[in-house]
Amino acid sequence: DGSSALPMVSLLGAAGVVGAAIRNTGSRTARRAEPVSAAAAGAAVAAKAGAAAKAAAAAKGATATTSAVGGSAGLGSTTGKVKEGVAGKGGGSPSFDPSVQIGAMPPLGFFDPAGFSKKGDETGFRNLRAAEIKHGRVAMMAALGAVVQHYVKFPGFDSVPSGLAAAITAPGSYGFVALFTVAGVLELSAWTESSDREPGNFGDPAGLGQYTQEFRERELNNGRFAMFAALGIVAAELVTGKDAIEQFGL
Repeated sequence: DGSSALPMVSLLGAAGVVGAAIRNTGSRTARRAEPVSAAAAGAAVAAKAGAAAKAAAAAKGATATTSAVGGSAGLGSTTGKVKEGVAGKGGGSPSFDPSVQIGAMPPLGFFDPAGFSKKGDETGFRNLRAAEIKHGRVAMMAALGAVVQHYVKFPGFDSVPSGLAAAITAPGSYGFVALFTVAGVLELSAWTESSDREPGNFGDPAGLGQYTQEFRERELNNGRFAMFAALGIVAAELVTGKDAIEQFGL
């Protein structure tokens, strides 16, 4: 294979360097008409030995580098099957098919033009699904908050402007830092992924009993829509300077 061929190529290259050095030295010696002293002959022998040693060292270094690279690649391919991911351990089974999982629904069905979700890679799919649900939930709150903040302001935040400027204008910036900190603590402590549950499943603390296939698909669809909505609100405000409601001329 490629990893075993590279050391052989390196050794052949080193042999070529040695051979070239010997031939060049021999041709230079043949062109010389004057006698060669013992000291000069010794220097020539030492130079040959030095060149051979350098070539051998270079070949050894290339072999070691190739072996290290090949070993790293091999280690990654083996540990990738048991590496703990965001949503748990295990590499799944060859029969795992992402095209039949929840989220592949009309009108687009299984939409993965970039080929991120591969058949048999259940761990990779769970990681991507956990990220999709997380971003979708954040985007739903962000899009809703971008609309509500135009009309509603908490006490003490009356002077805070609407839109993106709220996150960098005191005391709005204090609220942003507090919200970011609380979200980080919850994600690292309470809302953690588990291999024995579906990605994004953190229980039902409110007891709504809505963790069904229908509501899981609704959450995914609304989250996907909200990601585009939040991105559009941010992009439009950066261009026009207007918040989410002002962009409608209201």
